[in-house]
Amino acid sequence: MNYYLTKRKKAKRSYFYVNFSDPNDSRKVLLSMSVELLRRKLGVSNKLPITREKEAYVIVERAIAEGIINLDRDTKNFIEYVSDFWDFDNSEYIRRRNQKAPNSIGKDYAMNMLGSFKTHAKPNLPPRLNLHEVTAQNIEKVIDTLLDQGKLSNATVKRVVQSMSVPLKEATRKKWIAHNPMDGVESIANTYEERGIYTIEEIKKVLDYLYRKATVGTIEIKEARVPDVDKTGKAQFKEKEFSVKTTMQPFLATSLAAYTGMRAGEIRALTSDQIELVDEKFGILTVDRAYNDYAKEKSTKGKRTRKVPVPRALCDQLLEEAKKNPHPGSKWVFWSKKSPNNPVASSFFLKQFYTALKYTGIDEDARKARNIDFHSLRHTFNSNLRGRITEKALRAVVGHESEAMSDRYTHGSDEDILAVGGVVDEMFGETKQDKKQNQEKVVRYE
Repeated sequence: MNYYLTKRKKAKRSYFYVNFSDPNDSRKVLLSMSVELLRRKLGVSNKLPITREKEAYVIVERAIAEGIINLDRDTKNFIEYVSDFWDFDNSEYIRRRNQKAPNSIGKDYAMNMLGSFKTHAKPNLPPRLNLHEVTAQNIEKVIDTLLDQGKLSNATVKRVVQSMSVPLKEATRKKWIAHNPMDGVESIANTYEERGIYTIEEIKKVLDYLYRKATVGTIEIKEARVPDVDKTGKAQFKEKEFSVKTTMQPFLATSLAAYTGMRAGEIRALTSDQIELVDEKFGILTVDRAYNDYAKEKSTKGKRTRKVPVPRALCDQLLEEAKKNPHPGSKWVFWSKKSPNNPVASSFFLKQFYTALKYTGIDEDARKARNIDFHSLRHTFNSNLRGRITEKALRAVVGHESEAMSDRYTHGSDEDILAVGGVVDEMFGETKQDKKQNQEKVVRYE
């Protein structure tokens, strides 16, 4: 390789730069980079300035020998490279991966990675940083900045790092860069924040509230705009009581999460042909798909199909809701009036669920303090079944691949599945005294 050294003065001192010239035209420089950057890419941790020309030549020769210098590559801006890498509709990497292993990278995952990179990594990277110039220090600066800010969990910071590490690994495989700078980045330990769970009585209260709201309506306090009597020109609001009535969908979605541990995306994707009626007491749902706003219908998390037991009365209500679907040929249970191709937005039943929490005694401050949300219904299901059924049966119904994953959620045959249903039924069941007191009261499935 034809090259020569130059010195450039920056701030208070001078830096050696190596310039690689075109063998066909010595006046044309193909690549120019800092010798100290080359030293870092070689893995040398020495931070002392390079002041001797001989030392600079030794570093350049070593970099050439180890393949760090590649004049045949195209210069790529790192931020543009990563942004293009996670562009689901145009990424060559994603297209190839999904050809080799269908659905291995979903649009929701790609959008998540792209959003994490643009929101958290991009502001902490030099805008003119080229792909071949990226070092472990660049990545660790992003990590250190995010950790020092203290706004993100370690798990979120790890996701930001992943948004860069996957593209860098591919660039190394394609030999666009000589070595992966991630090799020098310290790992980040997970700081898992334990999610809270509900009591069975709290879930019962929420279900009763949502059922009542869907059948006879409830009174809720909301802010309403009132006349600007003070002539301030600003909108005036006052709390007022309103009679509110919704569809059965929030009640049915919450019931499924509570009685089966299904995820929100799995609930949205439910169709009538997934429901099998077994006897007067139970039905069985085949959970083999989920729905995401970006990826649309997709396989479940972990790409595993499972069966879950459901009270027969709830199955009947789900099928009844599916019959109300106004779109010919559509089998969505949680259908949307606006679109025959998409189920209802998850925000609809999530909003109703949080409102029900508020009116049954768990306000927003308490909810956040306990770290509970809609997904906590799944944790509650898992935690309450732990010890009542075998670990194998629990993993089969919840859809976990390992006992370790079931541990994180804890504070076969159709007969086995229905046996689990019996345990769940007992868990939520009323005592005989409760039954007598409530026999004239409309609750849940009666």
